[in-house]
Amino acid sequence: MDKWDRILDESNVVSELKATRKYDAIRELCAVLENDNAIQDHERFLADVIRREQHSSTGIGKGVAVPHVHEDNVRRQILALGISRQGVDFQAVDGEPVHIVALFASPRKHQKQHMALLASLSRLLQQDEARQALIEADSAAAAIAVFDTWGS
Repeated sequence: MDKWDRILDESNVVSELKATRKYDAIRELCAVLENDNAIQDHERFLADVIRREQHSSTGIGKGVAVPHVHEDNVRRQILALGISRQGVDFQAVDGEPVHIVALFASPRKHQKQHMALLASLSRLLQQDEARQALIEADSAAAAIAVFDTWGS
């Protein structure tokens, strides 16, 4: 089983993110995880993600943001993906709107795996072709196919 298959499910993909501001985008993605047992306490999880974002923006540039948490409240690694064609004001390092928001969470006990997956996710999302394919994805299945094609 591929690493992305383990952490990204079609039900966790928002192919048309409605939010235009970063905290609204975070709330929208956290909401799709509410029925996933990977998160023990959803209110605390949302607070953890927002607290992390307040520390420093996770808008890494090139239209990408990777909000992430590494907390005991998370039972297993999980990824939620949001795609915004209009763009989200994420206060990204390059000042550009964000079109791809990848919310990643893992248990605190998986420090090494957390860093490795975060690095893999960042590498994938820095590829121009992968980003363009995600923005053009018209369904959750199409977005996941991008991970299968471009993710290593």
